[in-house]
Amino acid sequence: MTGINCKIKVVSRQTMGSDKEVTTEVYEGTYLDRGEKKYLSYKRHTEDGDIDCLLSYGAGRMALSQQGGLKSKLEFVPGKKTDNMYHTPMGNMMVPVFTRGLSIHDKKDSIEIMLDYDIATADAIQTLMEITVEF
Repeated sequence: MTGINCKIKVVSRQTMGSDKEVTTEVYEGTYLDRGEKKYLSYKRHTEDGDIDCLLSYGAGRMALSQQGGLKSKLEFVPGKKTDNMYHTPMGNMMVPVFTRGLSIHDKKDSIEIMLDYDIATADAIQTLMEITVEF
């Protein structure tokens, strides 16, 4: 993917019952502006292998596709529940996601994205992601 090199910082705050976890990860990535749709690509290194990630957004919605040790495509539409498929080495599983909110602030030399959603498992996992992109 050609585009602008950038640094992508992802802060994820997850709550499941009384358990809370905060993770912060920083990636080197690429930003591409196709007018109504924008793309961020980056590579995650995990114990299951490298995962190529593509975050796309526009028109009030966002999608995250992952390829590699984990294959998935998550769709985030504020106020809606989406059904998403995760393909893992142990098999496939359906992951329902309810998106509470999505805000995107494009600035001159950065982008700030706030994504608030629930992963609707037996015990819902509430997730608040803050994604900051710097050029």
